[in-house]
Amino acid sequence: MPFFSVWYMRPDWFRNGICGAVPNPMDLQATHILLKEIEAADLAQVYAMMQGEIWSPNGEAQGFIRGKGLAHTSMSVGDVIESETGTWLVAAIGFTQLDAPAPASQPPSLIFDGNGGAFLPIRPIK
Repeated sequence: MPFFSVWYMRPDWFRNGICGAVPNPMDLQATHILLKEIEAADLAQVYAMMQGEIWSPNGEAQGFIRGKGLAHTSMSVGDVIESETGTWLVAAIGFTQLDAPAPASQPPSLIFDGNGGAFLPIRPIK
């Protein structure tokens, strides 16, 4: 199974991130803090594993989170996942790849298919 780096938004960036601001993947430290590295099958499993009720059901991670200077336990829109295949922003629906060559209008995105956890590419409407 591959490893993923989990980056959570800094408290001063949180409002921007949940409102759709896009961080610079070449300078994540300006807007995010590296929380941890985890082993998972894919982006969807990383997201599921990083929900507070899974990895800190009784508040076990509170000291760890606060010690990193963070304020949220569950992975949220605006947080970032890095892998060998790219840097992904958690979007309102699915994930948006931050570091891929993109069409001029929109970066490549993935959307949940609703059937067992698969994520499918979003194709721009022409």
